Formats: sequence, structure tokens, C-alpha cells
Amino acid sequence: MYRFIILSISLLLLVACHEKDDPEPPVTIAERTVLVYMSGENNLTYDSSDAGSYLEDDLDEILEGSNQLNSKQHLICFIDSVGTTNYPHIVEISNGKTEVVYRYDTEFYASDPDRMKEVITWVMNKYPAKEYGLVLWGHATGWAVEADTVAATAKTRQATRAYGQDRGWDLTGDDKNVEKWMNITQMASALEQLPNKFKFIFADCCCMGCVECAYELRNSADYYIASPAEIPGEGAPYQLIVPKLFSTSSNYYKEIAQCYYDYLIEAYQQPDYSEWPYLKGYSVPMAVFDLSKMDNLAAATKKLMATFMPQYPEELNLNGHPFYFAFDTPVMYDVKSVFSQYAAEADYREWLQTYNAAVPFQIVSKQWMTGYNAIYNGFSYFPKDEDQWGCSSMFFPQARYNNYSRYRYNQRIHNLQWYQAVDWASYGW
Repeated sequence: MYRFIILSISLLLLVACHEKDDPEPPVTIAERTVLVYMSGENNLTYDSSDAGSYLEDDLDEILEGSNQLNSKQHLICFIDSVGTTNYPHIVEISNGKTEVVYRYDTEFYASDPDRMKEVITWVMNKYPAKEYGLVLWGHATGWAVEADTVAATAKTRQATRAYGQDRGWDLTGDDKNVEKWMNITQMASALEQLPNKFKFIFADCCCMGCVECAYELRNSADYYIASPAEIPGEGAPYQLIVPKLFSTSSNYYKEIAQCYYDYLIEAYQQPDYSEWPYLKGYSVPMAVFDLSKMDNLAAATKKLMATFMPQYPEELNLNGHPFYFAFDTPVMYDVKSVFSQYAAEADYREWLQTYNAAVPFQIVSKQWMTGYNAIYNGFSYFPKDEDQWGCSSMFFPQARYNNYSRYRYNQRIHNLQWYQAVDWASYGW
């Protein structure tokens, strides 16, 4: 009997030691994890017209595109839509199916940079990968803002503009129906605190293709893909673009931009766009920024500006130059177009080499769908020579901007690192 007990104890100890010594199962590292950050508590989810929900349509496209992915590719969506019973949540999409992997138990602003950092950190920890990509989905106005911080008050209802409009429809208390956006400076700060750097950031939203945004994000990703102009409400064709988001080609960034551009060229030929006949043959301008070269571009721009930039109160005459944004007044002008007019030929060519290295892919559309008559009416006198288009915008201070106290463009540009890098202050602005 005793021998049996001793033998049993020995066997138990042996098993226990064996289990203790067993290594933990290895963590599976994916080739790439891509997060689509969908800030949709706005008219992209709810539209009183017959347009329906752009968010639902894009999710259907993402589902279709996911059929072309493999098990080493993780496609994740953070979704903040409209509905008090549908709190923000995170889903994994694969093989045409959606699985909710995390649901928050309270409502919050998707435009809160701390929340964005929290969501992305969770995704990176849950779906570790060799590379990461980020898609910014929602409304945006580039660097231009109405207020200097993300905070807005119930009293003023003043919104901050830049990215991720959240109308606060599903919130309660003082925040209910208070609109908030995320400044690009706050976004950059949040992204720089993440445990991993992105291989790319693709902005599927309006006006993000400006040198100010690219410079602000230069430490957050390798490449930045965006349009300087407005984009149509339906956004990117995800059924086609999802596989491009996981491309292993050295020119993957070009594939993403080209796919977007080509789709709209074809779409604008269809009957659905018959009320916008001016769009036939056009798309939306796109640019890709190599963020590792943005410091070089800033230095070259500073050097070039010193050769011709007038001192305040003198200013550049921007008439006839293509502009991509006109909230009350034209603001975001094509950087290449302006510099090609004012800089000496040799100086401009030297700068252009640096620009082309920092913006390795540019694709021109001389007209695009726009809700602003100022732009629509301006198409007729924009330069026709494609060499004059850089497909990215830059802010040039103007005295007339002082008349727009809501935006205070001449003052709020001071918050951007690009303002310091090109030394606008030395010209009195």
C-alpha cells in the first residue's frame, strides 16, 4: 500500500514538473495588421437623404475585399456609428465574415486622441504583426481648425476641425449633440506614443493631402497616402483596395493611390453621376508622402521661400492657382503651382528634386466632386499643364484671412510644426 502511495505521489510530481516546464505556446505574428478607424457618428452613418449609410456600404465592400486575404493578414475595423444601443466596437473581418472582438460598454468621442491611442494599442497587442497599417475613415479638413483643441463646450457648440467629426448624438449630459473633431497635432502626438510605427497611413477623407499634415505625421509612419481635395461621400472602393492594403510590393503605396484614382475615373462615366457631367474624365488628385524625407522637404522649402517671399504686409498673389479647399474662402493651394510661378527657374528645379523625393507618387485630377461653388467655378481657370500640379497643398498666409475670425487661419497655422520648419515668422506672419 505504501509503495503504491509513494509511486502515485512520484507520478503526480513528475506530471506537475513536466507541465511547469512546458513552454507557453508561441504567439502568432501576422505579416501585417491593418486597422480601419471608422469615426462615423455623423452623416456618413445617418443621412436624411436617400443616400443611406456610407459606413454600412463601405463595410460591405470591406467584407468583399477580405475574401482575398490569408490567415497571416489581419483586417480590423474600429466602428463608432449612430445608435445608443450600438456602442463603439472593434471587429475582425476575414473571409467575408465579421466577428466582434471587443465592444465598449459606454459611448465616447471617436475624435478623442486618447481614445484613438487606446483603440490602436489594443489592436496592436491583440493582433501583433511585423507591419501595421492605418486607414483614417471619416470627415476631415486637413490642418484647418475652428478651435485650437479637441475640447468643445455645450455652451458654444464650437467644433474643432481636422479629422474624425463626432456629432455626439449618442452621448448624454453636457456632451450630447456637442460636435468634436481631432486636431492633426493631437493625432500625431497620440500616434507617436504607440508601441509600433505604421508602415502606412491612408487617409480616406477630405483635404488631408497637405504638407502640414504630412510633416506633423512624419514620425508616425513610413508613408502617408492622401488627397488634398474633397473626396466623394462613398470614399474608397474597399472591395478593390483591401488587397492593396496588404500588398508586399515595394510600390504598395502607389497601388493604393492608383486604385482609388482609377475607380473614380470609371465610376464618373456611369449613369449614377449623370447630374455631374463635368466629372467625366476626372477623378480626385492623390499624393503619397515618403515621411522619412519630410524634414528634407521642409529645409528645401525654407531655402526656396527665402529667395522670393515678401515681408508682411505684402503677400503672394494666388489668383489662378489651383486650390483644394474653400471653407468660406480658398485656403489650401497647390504647393508646386505657387512655387513654380514665384521662384527662379534654377531654384525651383533644385527644390523640385527634393519635393519629388518626398512625394514619390502624384496623380493629377484637374476637377473633382466638390460641394463648394468657389472651387467649382475656379476649375475653368486652373492651369491645364499637369506639370504645374503637385497634388498636395500648402497654406500661404493672406491678409484676407483676417476677415474670417471663425477659423483664424493666419494665427492657427502657428500651431503646426511646418510653420516653424519653414520659418513663416521671419516674413512677419
